Amino acid sequence: MAYDPLIQALKERREAAGLSQNQTAKMIGVSLKTYQRIERGDTDIKMSHYRTLVENLKTTDLDISLDMLRIDKTTPWDVAAAARTLPPDVRTVLVSLIMMLYRDKTPE
Repeated sequence: MAYDPLIQALKERREAAGLSQNQTAKMIGVSLKTYQRIERGDTDIKMSHYRTLVENLKTTDLDISLDMLRIDKTTPWDVAAAARTLPPDVRTVLVSLIMMLYRDKTPE
């Protein structure tokens, strides 16, 4: 049984969503036994199964990556990395919001 941060992150997301192993196995199109072997680290998850799982958990690769890194505190680099995934108009709104919050916190 090998520890895999990716599988651990997916398992935690599955549990947080209130899904059983059986429900998740059906969702991604594998047997319960196969899914249990994936979570135990006895077999690798196929990319197509990973994609289906991430989509059905309503999460993103970035969320899974941050879970894998156990990021509890967001750094400026995390914000920049996340912002790069947004469309330009949304990035503009995000920067405006950040600056508005900064101005509200800055003593005059």
